[in-house]
Amino acid sequence: MSEKKLCPVCGSDKLDSIVQKETINGDLGKDLIIEVPHDKCMDCGFEGDICGENEKIIEKALSTLNEKYIDEVLNFFIEKKINFAGIERAVGLPQRTLTKWKNGISSPTAAGIALLKYLRIFPWLIEVAEQKYDFNISQKIFVSEAVNMLLKSITLNSNDFEKNGYSATAGNFNTTVYANSFSLTQENTLNINFLQQGKS
Repeated sequence: MSEKKLCPVCGSDKLDSIVQKETINGDLGKDLIIEVPHDKCMDCGFEGDICGENEKIIEKALSTLNEKYIDEVLNFFIEKKINFAGIERAVGLPQRTLTKWKNGISSPTAAGIALLKYLRIFPWLIEVAEQKYDFNISQKIFVSEAVNMLLKSITLNSNDFEKNGYSATAGNFNTTVYANSFSLTQENTLNINFLQQGKS
């Protein structure tokens, strides 16, 4: 026989169950709306989770989000034709670990999920790992990726700006750079002669 649920404030058994919708804000832009029950005492007005049931509901929701992270990251690797075995060798995971995660045979630890998130946001870290985390090579990889991202997102306009300069607005950075000239070298590096920098 289960123990009777009582209000922890006044001891009343006159309780009403209220279901509220809450949003779990996850990583990688993933949110999950869950239904969370609350108890309300009809005598004193206390409201809360008397039996601690909500913790299990939230844990289950977080587990569901983790499954979504795993799917998204591993599908990203597949779409980009990044070999699972190559990733495993580079970051030191046992063979077929990613395949087991993909097929649901085993689940990653919290550290494994964090690793997947980092590799999804910064896939060039795989190349850093392949280079045995050499500091100088890692810096070159990082700078190269940063420049490539800048070049892909930058918009150059030769409108009537101050001193006949150019405006470069990069993605969502909301920064306008005025320069005398922009030029690409044969190595695809960007040369900029700056005039001033200001917020757009």
